[in-house]
Amino acid sequence: MGEPLSVTDYYDDSTETSHSADMFEMCESSSAQELHIKVFQTCVFVVVFLLGLLGNSLVITTFALYRRFHLRCMTDVFLLHLANSDLLLVLTIPLQAADTLLDSWEFGTFFCKATRGLYAVNTYSGLLLLACISVDRYVVIVWAQAAHRLRRRMLFCSKMAALGVWAVSALLSLPEIMFAHVEARGDGGGAQCEMYVWVKESWRVKMATWGAQITGFCVPFLIMLFCYGTIGRTLMQGRGWKRQRTLRLMAALVLVFMLFQLPYTTLLSMKAAGPPETCAEWGQILLAEYTTRSLAYTRCCLNPLLYALVGVRFRNDVKSLLRDMGCLCHDWLSSNAESCSSGSPGLPPPTSIVSCHSSISPTARDPLYVSHSTAFPYPELSQS
Repeated sequence: MGEPLSVTDYYDDSTETSHSADMFEMCESSSAQELHIKVFQTCVFVVVFLLGLLGNSLVITTFALYRRFHLRCMTDVFLLHLANSDLLLVLTIPLQAADTLLDSWEFGTFFCKATRGLYAVNTYSGLLLLACISVDRYVVIVWAQAAHRLRRRMLFCSKMAALGVWAVSALLSLPEIMFAHVEARGDGGGAQCEMYVWVKESWRVKMATWGAQITGFCVPFLIMLFCYGTIGRTLMQGRGWKRQRTLRLMAALVLVFMLFQLPYTTLLSMKAAGPPETCAEWGQILLAEYTTRSLAYTRCCLNPLLYALVGVRFRNDVKSLLRDMGCLCHDWLSSNAESCSSGSPGLPPPTSIVSCHSSISPTARDPLYVSHSTAFPYPELSQS
């Protein structure tokens, strides 16, 4: 287990595939995955695929049917693109599940690059879209009057920003797409779709890969930290516990993304730094990769819940969809919602992070908010 690897074998640039073959042959005992690990990850992939396909498809369908893509605020634009990004990644999960069960990549180089590339695009676009949402919340809450005057211009800018997010995400994903390929294992056990940048490429390519990962992860995080920190200070200057409740919700949205995504991103950065020196380290990295990758893919089915299902408008759109489809559960959902609301008259209305328009105007007694006709993103915050 602790036998050092002969790194000179697979660092030889004159041999294209010898490094991967030697690595798997020498560490066959430490890198072999137990059956229960494969079954566990496959079950995770199946659950994530079903929930992610259903959740993200519902988000896109409700936008298409009931909002006709006439998006009325910046958050609507970014949530729609976020659902599209997650759905693209969800569609690659069957390939990942098959790779786990077969212990071999059987889908060729094109799908290998597509799967790795879509994952990278999803990660970067998710972070950048969350950063855009934080900027939107910052402008609407901290600069409410200016946001009202520039509402139409901001909506146009948000659409351009969403297109820019896709372009930047694709650019940051280029190292993943370029250096991902399929290599045969030396033990005859099949092939593997991996990114082998640490073996074949120079330190300049490694620095470019690290730079893309650090830029795509740290810059959006710093933007979210500034925006939500400023929003928190602004909300705490007002009155009412509901402001703190909404602040906790916004913090949870960012924390969930970081907790599920950061471990896998860190592991990929470590792999890009260099190969393991012993078979024991190789086995530990491989096990950690299986675990953290499962967490990272789970985020795709949580996004609809965190960013859309808590919104009143989305729930109403889903009820309308069920009603139009003649679903019998629509009557039960409606009656259950009415009984809950009538049985708890003192509870505050649910938080709506996707609500863009409201008939409730900000409280005139609170100097933090200026009364105007613009839609306030958090209607419950305007109440004392």
